[in-house]
Amino acid sequence: MAGVDTLEQLHSKEQESLLDAIDQLRSYGVSHHDISLPQVIVCGDQSTGKSSVLEGLTRLRFPTKDAQCTAFATELILRRTSGPTIAILCSIIPSNNRTQAQKQQLEKFQRSFSSREEFSFPSLLEEAKACMKIEATAGADRFSEDILRIRYTGPDLPSLTIVDLPGLIHFQVQRQSDEDAILVQTLVRKYMRNEKSIILAVVSARNDADNQVVLKYVRNEFDPLGTRTLGIITKPDTLDSGSETEQKFIEMAQNKVVKFELGWHVVKNRSFTEREQPDAERDESERRFFATGVWRSVSRSDVGIDALRTKLSKILLHQIRVELPSLVAAIENAIKATETRLQNLGSSRETSDQQRTYLTKKAEIFQTLTEHALRGVPSHPFFDGQEAKKLRTEIQNLNIAFAHIMYQKGHRWTVADDQQTQNPSSPFASSKVEEYDAEVDDPETIPRAEFLESYIGLAVQQNRQPGLLSLVNPFVVCVIFRQQSHRWRDIAKLHINRVVQAVREYVELSLMYQMDSRTYNMLFLEHIGPELEKKRAALEKKLDELLLPYEARDPTMYDPSFGAELDYIRARRSYESKTGAAEGGHSRAKQQLLMQSIDDFTNSEILDLMQTYYKRAITVFINNVAMLAIENCLVADLASIFIPSVVSAMNEEQLRTIGSESEEICTERNALKETLDALQSGKRVLDLQVCNAGIVLRHGLGPRKCLVGAGYPVRIQVSRPQTPASQMGYSGEDDDPIERMSSSFNSLKVSPPSGASKPRPSSASKTRSRTSSVTPAKNATTQPTVNEGFSRSEVDPAQESDTEDDVSTFWPLGKRLPPQAEATRA
Repeated sequence: MAGVDTLEQLHSKEQESLLDAIDQLRSYGVSHHDISLPQVIVCGDQSTGKSSVLEGLTRLRFPTKDAQCTAFATELILRRTSGPTIAILCSIIPSNNRTQAQKQQLEKFQRSFSSREEFSFPSLLEEAKACMKIEATAGADRFSEDILRIRYTGPDLPSLTIVDLPGLIHFQVQRQSDEDAILVQTLVRKYMRNEKSIILAVVSARNDADNQVVLKYVRNEFDPLGTRTLGIITKPDTLDSGSETEQKFIEMAQNKVVKFELGWHVVKNRSFTEREQPDAERDESERRFFATGVWRSVSRSDVGIDALRTKLSKILLHQIRVELPSLVAAIENAIKATETRLQNLGSSRETSDQQRTYLTKKAEIFQTLTEHALRGVPSHPFFDGQEAKKLRTEIQNLNIAFAHIMYQKGHRWTVADDQQTQNPSSPFASSKVEEYDAEVDDPETIPRAEFLESYIGLAVQQNRQPGLLSLVNPFVVCVIFRQQSHRWRDIAKLHINRVVQAVREYVELSLMYQMDSRTYNMLFLEHIGPELEKKRAALEKKLDELLLPYEARDPTMYDPSFGAELDYIRARRSYESKTGAAEGGHSRAKQQLLMQSIDDFTNSEILDLMQTYYKRAITVFINNVAMLAIENCLVADLASIFIPSVVSAMNEEQLRTIGSESEEICTERNALKETLDALQSGKRVLDLQVCNAGIVLRHGLGPRKCLVGAGYPVRIQVSRPQTPASQMGYSGEDDDPIERMSSSFNSLKVSPPSGASKPRPSSASKTRSRTSSVTPAKNATTQPTVNEGFSRSEVDPAQESDTEDDVSTFWPLGKRLPPQAEATRA
């Protein structure tokens, strides 16, 4: 039979090894790491005959009762053997959300059968449910994300891997809850969303196609262009002969109603009376049905279970070949990402030596980062991003804001007409200045005359000294200055708190940058936090020391310019007084002198003394807070809070408390190692297949075959199918594009390199415009050899190629071309 001959062509070692490679990747759990694998998934509403289709494909009896519907995905691996031996091996692939203990328990599930008669699918499902702990009641425990794997080898089987999914439940069915329907839909949609999945959308001829959920999913959500869906029509024998419904399903089978690039296929299910019918009789009954009546109008390649086996094998093989480059790239990217995450976790820290080494390394990094931060040289990648990492910049900006607010709002009163009390504005505008400005109230503005009478005059009257009256009472100057500088402490505390907060934030960022949260938290709790508190206490103590001369000591000033400025103020006021008297006349000036009391002169002198001293004292205080307090007590030796010598001084208990790993980190590292092992195993599997098949991965263009000799590329060009690969419909038995596509991979045409020992082509062959060859390097002496997986008999240098490609297309990735090839390419 033609169908059997076609199926025979699909059982090359290369094709089966590619399918086995994908199955092995799935067994490694690669699909759990956001890597999609090519697969055929069977989807359909409940009672559409989905199980009967699988039964026809596998020859295994599937449960057909709704009560025994699958509650998880079932992976069916069919492989053909040359002998008559049958082997059925069953196991469970745990889902990624299982704990390690649960995975180990599920992996113990193993069942084997040596014949189809011995195999009982319903019993196997119940045992698998019990192992997965799936409850019989409705709800979340009714379904599982684990996969039941059945590997079935024997004669007369296609090389095929199929994933069977639970039947979609309609919400109006009252026998099962809406919650069950949602859970089934979630599971099915998860598989359909995978763009590498070939969807077998099973629809029953008993129901209108528009009412079947699976088609709504395909057409509206997951495959609106119909590029990766093969429609399956079941139960065609239930249609009334000659009815409009029968004609509609015939047109659907001919890909005229709902169009899919993979087309449609029709199979006839066993009826209730035929349920015990042997497989051979079932197939013969199906062939007779499609050979008679209106179904004869449908192509023979689109009806019957035999043709479906062949078609699915071709589709899956083609899908694997197409997706192989992107699959290799995805696994390589996942390996790099996993290795990076493992590297970030660092080495295991079980012993005290490992813990000490780990903390010492982190201390060295912290010391280096902090030194760079304090020098204002952010050359390390750590400093990219958040401004809080640039500690010196943060402290400078805070100091500028502190100076600004002290000059602008550090005094209690602003005497209105006194030019000497005008404070310089800050030349630096920043967000820090705005924050400080919002925290401190504006000074009280008061006219000079009122201030002299209400504040200084009152203070003079309340603080008369014994003995001869003095023009200036030094104690009153001290009292007025302390009232004027009363805000200094609050503003300085505000500033210190902000600087301490900035330092703490920097320390947190620099430590979290290089270690896990558990280690950081314990290090901060046990060591860093107490050290920062010590520095904060020293800083506050220094502030008290700096404020002491202004809050508890008499004002003292040894700056020579202090007396000079005071003389200037006195001279200016005397000049203003004389000028005013001259303008008002001699009599008026004499009257003002008679009316002026000694206290008026004294009050003015006290104000001048206080303000002149205040101007110099505030500058000294600002600088002292910045340098003596913040710089000396907090910033200068910040790196010393966590340096290697600190780690060396830790005892065993401290090391264990700080440096040991949390259970979460250990679990994460083990999981990452398992992931990396799975990905690397998968990569080796693919590399082996690529090597054996001679497949060169062309970025974005799918696989091509080539043979590589001893230092030379040997071009093997693949004859392209006459029909575009995207047109994957099936119009007839003798015109099958997937058949042409499959066989084209074995139609290899070779242009050997010049300079080889083989006869050179004739002059006629040199004139062929659509072939090219590669010239070997001058100093190359060895002859080209053929890669493992191909014999020399498979290479026909006389064949003509119908394509023209640059040699770099076929050269293995990461290898440099020979000089002549580079020149030819240029």
